[in-house]
Amino acid sequence: MSKKVYLAGPAVFHPAAKAVFEYLVEVCAKHGLAGITPELGDLDLSALDNAGKAAAIRAQNVDKIRAADGVIACISPFRGPGTDAGTAWEMGFAEALGKPVVAWSEEAGDYRSRVPADPDGQGTFWCRQHGMIVEDFGLTENLMLAAGTHPVQPDFEAAVKLARELVG
Repeated sequence: MSKKVYLAGPAVFHPAAKAVFEYLVEVCAKHGLAGITPELGDLDLSALDNAGKAAAIRAQNVDKIRAADGVIACISPFRGPGTDAGTAWEMGFAEALGKPVVAWSEEAGDYRSRVPADPDGQGTFWCRQHGMIVEDFGLTENLMLAAGTHPVQPDFEAAVKLARELVG
């Protein structure tokens, strides 16, 4: 029986999400893993209001993460300079459950370079929009997502290979 990995990331919002997930699951299978996607599948939301729909989707994804042996998370910038908030939550939840989490990003540059900011005389960068310090550790993403046990992988296949090693 293949080890299962939950595929966290914003692909669920892609206009061709079904095809994207088919490809990601295929890559997982090539490396002996069963990819679990956040797609709705047979979940019937028709009788629910928006709050009920959101709760049902969240509960389904929580169950899928619990059923997985690990998580592969796309932390590429989404709708701004950083990771999708839902993906970040899923990563933290999986880590809290003791599951290995492997992140990958299509963006090789550091997080600070993606946030419009100006340096002060001491080299601290301040966000132009909010006037707050911009994290500057040279990491792909916020340190809580990118400074884990495993380095952020440069692409999905590299993440799958690492996840395969980690989940056994």
